[in-house]
Amino acid sequence: MGETGTQNTLGASHSAGKWVIVILLSVIATCLLIEVGASTLDARGAQAGAGSGAKGGLFAVAGQITRDTYGMYLVDAERGTICVYQYVPTTRKLHLRAARNITFDLLLDAYNTELPPQEIKKLVEQHRRLKEKPGP
Repeated sequence: MGETGTQNTLGASHSAGKWVIVILLSVIATCLLIEVGASTLDARGAQAGAGSGAKGGLFAVAGQITRDTYGMYLVDAERGTICVYQYVPTTRKLHLRAARNITFDLLLDAYNTELPPQEIKKLVEQHRRLKEKPGP
């Protein structure tokens, strides 16, 4: 019985540690946004509200990357770029894990999907026709 209590305590502290990492990454992301926003305002002059808490079209979200690792997803809407950073607690460093320009990705109608968009369109049209039919 003592072993189960120890496992629960270890599991709770491990889970709490993960949340601490997520919170720290959120703070880092917020500081990054503030810094980028300040430099953007300096470069462009006064700017009306950026909206959605994003500065200059830059969005940062802390999140889980794998079961045991956390990081930050950074999206630059103006440049059409997404980057993924992973926090490595053993080295206390943030590593760039992936970067991609998504401009051309967004131009695709379908890629690696179960049903092509044309099939979805047919299903939606069938559904609308069924809804429009008068009932008995």
